[in-house]
Parts: sequence; C-alpha cells; structure tokens
Amino acid sequence: MRGEIDAAVQARREDELLRLAQSADGRIHIDLGAVTFMDSGGLRLLYHAATAGSGAPVLERVPRRVRDLLELSGVAELFELTDDAGPAEDEA
Repeated sequence: MRGEIDAAVQARREDELLRLAQSADGRIHIDLGAVTFMDSGGLRLLYHAATAGSGAPVLERVPRRVRDLLELSGVAELFELTDDAGPAEDEA
C-alpha cells in the first residue's frame, strides 16, 4: 500500500484484498512503508484482511501514525506489526 489509504481506496480495493487473504496458503504480508495517511476506510480494509485470512496478517514497515491509529482503535492485536525504522544501531 502507498499514499493515502482512505474510504475511496477501501471501496476500490476491498474485494481484491479479501480474495487474496482468503486464498492465501499462509499469513499475508502488507507493506505500509509508503503510506502517508490512513483514515477509517483504510482501517476497515486492514480489519477485513485480518478477519478473512488464516492467521494474523503481518504489517511491515508500519509508520508511527498508522500504528497509533491501530492502537487507538483497539485492533493492533489482530496483526503482527513491524517497525518503520531500519535495524537497531547495534545490528547494523
């Protein structure tokens, strides 16, 4: 995903994402590193991905503002979240 993820994007992409989540052999991975904005439409899109597939989706490179939205909405536990930052300094 990239750019602004809002109700308009949710309306256009929800069916496709649900099909992918339902047909996946394992957990799906969604890269959010290029997301600049997300509203309740984007949150709904992610929620449906979490409830349609098998296992918690992995949200990769989650920007702080999206992580905050997930946590404030009480749905963060439906996902495995990875940071938007690179490796820690001692790992580099």
